[in-house]
Amino acid sequence: MTTEPEAAKAADLTPAVAWSRRVRRIGGFIQAAFAAFWLIRASLAIGGPTGDVLLAVSGVAVIGVFTYAIKVTAGTAPRPAGPEARRIERSVTLATVIELAAALVLPVIVTAMGHSGWVLPSIVITIGPLLLWLDHLVHIPRYRPVGWALTAGPVILVATMSGSALAVTTGIAAGAVLLGTAAAGFRDLAHLRPARPPGPAQPEGPMIMHQPDSYAAAFRPFFNPATGEWIEYTAIAADSHGQLIRFNWRSVPGGVITEHIHPHQEERFTIIAGEAHFTLDGEHRVAGEGETIVVPAGVPHSEANPGPAEIEGVVELRPALHAKEFHEALAGLVADGKTTPRGAPRNPLQLGATFWHFRHESRVTLPPIWVQNLMFPPLWALAKVFGVRPYYDRWDSRVRGDD
Repeated sequence: MTTEPEAAKAADLTPAVAWSRRVRRIGGFIQAAFAAFWLIRASLAIGGPTGDVLLAVSGVAVIGVFTYAIKVTAGTAPRPAGPEARRIERSVTLATVIELAAALVLPVIVTAMGHSGWVLPSIVITIGPLLLWLDHLVHIPRYRPVGWALTAGPVILVATMSGSALAVTTGIAAGAVLLGTAAAGFRDLAHLRPARPPGPAQPEGPMIMHQPDSYAAAFRPFFNPATGEWIEYTAIAADSHGQLIRFNWRSVPGGVITEHIHPHQEERFTIIAGEAHFTLDGEHRVAGEGETIVVPAGVPHSEANPGPAEIEGVVELRPALHAKEFHEALAGLVADGKTTPRGAPRNPLQLGATFWHFRHESRVTLPPIWVQNLMFPPLWALAKVFGVRPYYDRWDSRVRGDD
C-alpha cells in the first residue's frame, strides 16, 4: 500500500490513495450530514431549553465544519481514472448501497420485534462495518477505531439503556464521532493542497506606519482600518504587574468603534485634541480637549469621530489583562485581509478562536452575549482542532532589536 506522504510527492497518485482522498472528502460531507441528523434527533429527544441549547451548539459546529471543508478541500480529490480505480469505485459504491439498504431494513425489523426504542442504534450499527470496509479498501486508519466504536457501541447502549436515555446518548455519541471523523479527514486534505504560486508580499503584522519625527519608543504605532484608530502602547501589563495598559490613541475622521463592553476592565479616555463622540450606556456624550471619559467595567459604550479633524488622546485600561494582544489581533486580521469591512473575521473558526479567547477583555453587544456564548465555544474548540490560533506573533507591535 502506497502511503499518503509518498503518494503526495508522486506525479500520479495510485488508485487506492486517490480514492482514499475522495472517500475522505465526499464521505466527510456525508458523515457531517449524518452527524447533523443524529444531533438533531438527540436535541428533539431531550426537548426543552437543554434541547434548544444542544441544537444551537450542534448547528454552529456542523456549519463550521462544512464551511471549513468547502474552503480547504476544493480540488484535493478528483475522480481517479483507470481499471483499478473503477474497481475500487464499484466496491465503494456497492458497500455504500448495502449500508443504506441495511439502515432502512433494520429499523423495520426491530420495530416488528417490538423494540421501537432500538431504531436509532440499529441505524448507527450499519455505519460501523462500512467504515471498516473503507479502511480495508483504501487504507484510512482513522476509520478503524470509529468503525469498531459504531459497531460495538450500539450493542452496549441497547444492553444498558432504554427509552429517551438510549435515544439521547445514541444521537449525541454518533453525531460527535461522525462530525469529528469528518473534520479530521478534511484537515488531512487541507494539508495536501498544492502551494499557491508566489504573489505580492503580505504584511508581516498590522498596518504599521513609521513616523520619522516620533521619538524612539518600545512599540510601533499600528492602524486598524475597520475602526479608524491608531494605537501606540506606552505601558503594558509587564510594566505594572498586570495593573495597567496605556496607549496613545488617534481616531481618524469617520472612524467608529462599535458598541462593546469590557467585562472586567475600566477604560479611561483622556482627549488631547479634537472632539470624541461617545455613547455610554445609551447616553450620548461629547468629550473635547482636556476632558476625560471613564467607562466602568461592564458598561456598553461606543466611540465615533464624525470629523472633520482627527482625535488625539490617551487611553488606559485597568487591569491590563490581554488587551494589548486583543487590539493587535483585531488590526492584524484586517491587515491580513481576513475580515469584513467592519472588522469581523470571515472565517467562522477564526471568529470563534479570537473572540472567545479574548472574551474577558471585550465583548461586542450584537449579537447578544447569550447568543455568543452558544456560538463561540464550539467554534473555538474546532479552531483548536484545525490549528486556527486566536493570536499570531507576527502581529506583535513591540520593537525588537533586529527591527
